[in-house]
Amino acid sequence: MHLQRAMGRLLDYNVWANERLGAWLLTLDRSVLYKDTGSSFGTVDRTLQHMLDAQAYWHAIIFQGQINEFRHDAHENEVDKVINGLRKSSQQLVNSIKLLDENQLLERIKAADSEGSRCEYIIHVVNHGSYHRGQIVSMCRALGVKGEIPVTDYDGYLWWLAKGR
Repeated sequence: MHLQRAMGRLLDYNVWANERLGAWLLTLDRSVLYKDTGSSFGTVDRTLQHMLDAQAYWHAIIFQGQINEFRHDAHENEVDKVINGLRKSSQQLVNSIKLLDENQLLERIKAADSEGSRCEYIIHVVNHGSYHRGQIVSMCRALGVKGEIPVTDYDGYLWWLAKGR
C-alpha cells in the first residue's frame, strides 16, 4: 500500500468517524452537550471545538508548512455550527492529502514544539480525534445518555468498507 493511499485512508476514516459521531450528537437534546462534566474541556461542545481547532492548526502545519497565527474562535452554544465545521475540516484534510506525493509525506517539518514527517503528523491528527471521540462518548454516558452510541473505531470503519458502505 502506497503511503499516500494509507494516509488518505486514515483521513477518510477520520471523516467517517466524525460524521457518525456528529450525526449521533445532533439527535441528542442540545442542553446535554453544554453540561459541564469536569472533563478536559468541560463539555461535549467545548471538546468538539477543541477537535475543530486542532484539525485547523494541524492542517496549516501539514499542508502549508507553517502557521502564522492561530486564533481560537469560541462558539458557545453553537454546537450545530461546530459539528458542521468539524465535518468540513475533516473533508478538507482528505482533499489536501491528494496534493502531496510520497516524498512530501515523508518530508520532515517543524511544528511549534516538535519535528516529524507529514505522515507522522497526519497519524497524530487522526489519533487525536479518536481520543476525543472516546472522551465525548464517556462524557455522554456520564451525563446519562442512554441508547446506542455509534461505533467510531478504525475496525468499525474497515467493517463498514467491507460491507460496501
